[in-house]
Amino acid sequence: MFVELKTLYSEIEAQILVSLLKDRNIESIIDKDDAGGMHPHLQATEGVKVLVKKEDYDIAKSILEKTNDNLPSWRCKNCNEVHEGQFLVCWNCGESKY
Repeated sequence: MFVELKTLYSEIEAQILVSLLKDRNIESIIDKDDAGGMHPHLQATEGVKVLVKKEDYDIAKSILEKTNDNLPSWRCKNCNEVHEGQFLVCWNCGESKY
């Protein structure tokens, strides 16, 4: 079965965005255009993309537009580490923000 995908975001924070969407039950995948390794000159210029189903695009885009660097910081409920608001997982112990 073919599922049409649309590019949602094109930044290095793709993994954070995928986690944010997953927390809201929206399936997404990361597409990294990276030949990498010994031949970095083969890398395309488009970088990292987050792809979602066409029917989820508008809601996913609206969720991500509400997410910005001005989110309040949060304290990990497992280890008490303080994190900036845009991070969804504790760097220290791996506990989810939610």
